[in-house]
Amino acid sequence: MLKSRPADANLDFFHYSGDTLTGFLALYPLGGGLEVCGMVHPDYRRQGIFTNLWKDAIRSADVSAYKTVLLNTPASSASGTGFIQSQGGVFCHSEYQMKWHDDGHIVTAADPSVRLRSAGLADMEDIIAIDQEGFEMSREESAEIYSSLLQETGTRPLIIERDGVTVGKVSLEDTGSDTWIYGFAVKALVRGQGIGRSTLMLIVSEAIAQGRDVWLEVAVQNPNALRLYESCGFKVMRQQDYYEYMASK
Repeated sequence: MLKSRPADANLDFFHYSGDTLTGFLALYPLGGGLEVCGMVHPDYRRQGIFTNLWKDAIRSADVSAYKTVLLNTPASSASGTGFIQSQGGVFCHSEYQMKWHDDGHIVTAADPSVRLRSAGLADMEDIIAIDQEGFEMSREESAEIYSSLLQETGTRPLIIERDGVTVGKVSLEDTGSDTWIYGFAVKALVRGQGIGRSTLMLIVSEAIAQGRDVWLEVAVQNPNALRLYESCGFKVMRQQDYYEYMASK
């Protein structure tokens, strides 16, 4: 995602110790909200690097202009959790990061009536309707996110069709040897008919052929999706905790 961002966007912050990059912080505007991610090299932690990056970021970005500001950290990171809480972060929700494993798991054939195709500007209204129904987004939030996706290098927004009719959508992002699944939603009217499973099998089959690992994120509070992913061979690898930065209110 960093590669596709405008150089003058002022959303990425870096700290160098000599010629070594020792920390970074990135801001991701998403549909009226802002997500904050970053890390510090293990050998340079507890030196105030991330605190300084955070101060630079909130000085440069008008965080009050965003509806929500979310910071995330691995659930296992005591230092990350401590930093966010020290900045007034209030726990919001958690997500599992899941990876597909080839532990003798059979990749079942997808329903031949289900296929994936590239999404374009002509699909905007369908995408917005699916986002509004599946993720409770506003029309403006969905349109902003989708417009950004269409411009990002390495991200593939896709339409899910059954018998030539749009029934869902998903986005794939290729990073290194990994493929990440994002924004996966099937229309409520056709859920429970195997479309989601077929979509996952199409994605996994393509990734296997290319020698890639497949990852996705799912809300801890979404047991139906979690069961689907586990039944298709995905396993929980780690948990990310999200906190809302209340000082932006």
